[in-house]
Amino acid sequence: MIPEFQRFADLYSFARLLRCMENSDDSIFPDWAQQLKLKLERICDRLRTGFQAHIVLKDITEKNWYACTQLEVSDAQKSIFPVPVVYWLAEAAYCGMTPLALYADEELVGFSVYSVDPEDGSYWIMAFMIDQKYQNRGLGRTGMDTLIRYIKAEHHCDKIVIGHRIENERASNLYTSLGFVEVSRDEVEVIRGLVV
Repeated sequence: MIPEFQRFADLYSFARLLRCMENSDDSIFPDWAQQLKLKLERICDRLRTGFQAHIVLKDITEKNWYACTQLEVSDAQKSIFPVPVVYWLAEAAYCGMTPLALYADEELVGFSVYSVDPEDGSYWIMAFMIDQKYQNRGLGRTGMDTLIRYIKAEHHCDKIVIGHRIENERASNLYTSLGFVEVSRDEVEVIRGLVV
């Protein structure tokens, strides 16, 4: 067991403490509590990265394009992610978009497409999906975090935008937890922006 955890009777107590401190104003805590909070946040980061699969983004090439076309969401998800990967590959080839394959430990697990908005220089994530066989393993969060860091490093942009269907609660929760803020919505779609 990690030495820092030995002070807690169980992880539930630890989680409750973190939850209490998470949304509180740091200025009301004494110095020792602020230091404890910082230490606990570092422990959580170490744990989080230790349990996540490592996601690598790769270009679409003649070696992996067909495998990418075989990626699918579940039948239940097709109403909220209705466009197949083959469509995104075709559109990317002719519309200046960048498609990327997501690999976890050398296994193809997902797909994404992004492009720049020439009017304001923001980058739009046009499509992001994890294959149905690899969902519910934290790969969506890790993959999206990797994609955000990649776009920021590669293009030195200061804003990333993404849209999702209103009924796609999983996407809404994921994007909100990563810092995306709602900027607009219509009867079908919510648009969220992230300042990076």
